Amino acid sequence: MSEELELATVELLGALAYGQLRSFEAVARLIRLAPDARTADELGVAAIHEHEQYVALRDHLAELTELPTAVMDRQKPHFDAYFDRAPLDDWFGACVFFALGVPLAGDFIRTVAPSLRGETAGVVLHARGDRTEVEQMAMRELAGLLDGEEARERARRLTADLLGRALTGFQGVVTDTDALKVLLAADVPEGGSGEQHVKRLAISVMERHRRRVVELGLEDLEDVL
Repeated sequence: MSEELELATVELLGALAYGQLRSFEAVARLIRLAPDARTADELGVAAIHEHEQYVALRDHLAELTELPTAVMDRQKPHFDAYFDRAPLDDWFGACVFFALGVPLAGDFIRTVAPSLRGETAGVVLHARGDRTEVEQMAMRELAGLLDGEEARERARRLTADLLGRALTGFQGVVTDTDALKVLLAADVPEGGSGEQHVKRLAISVMERHRRRVVELGLEDLEDVL
């Protein structure tokens, strides 16, 4: 692996590690909003898993650099801007966040993972895997809460805000570091560019997001195709 690719891997891993730490914090906050003890217990278990995966990412990052927290700090503002405004004041907003906001990160990871090398790809994909249960639960809960046009309109507003801030954060990361372009450029055909692959990545993430919105009945299928 070239030095440039190694540095890019470290930068991306630092961003994912800090994002995972904030995700742990968000899941833990859901416990107080859970509608019953059974759901709260499930969220407690999920929060433990979230932290375990953060530790795995952080420890792997520490194997690649002597300054893991310094690397995480470079991307901290982007994730803080997103998570600090997450709609976690009530159960409805929390379900929107975990059904339609947090999965954006998973879509991103699935698209980028093939560009990672060796053990790093495995660590990253494993960290993504344990979050699926929370997202599926949020989708089920949100589907039950969308019982009228007022609820659907609120969900649309929250979703639009989450998507806008996610795209702003993504643009900020791309602007602040060339890591993503370097990693993706390693997998593009001759004549392509990292910038082109970054655009395709964004389009892919948007397509998956819109299909979840359609599944919940918040958007028509014709608007996605």
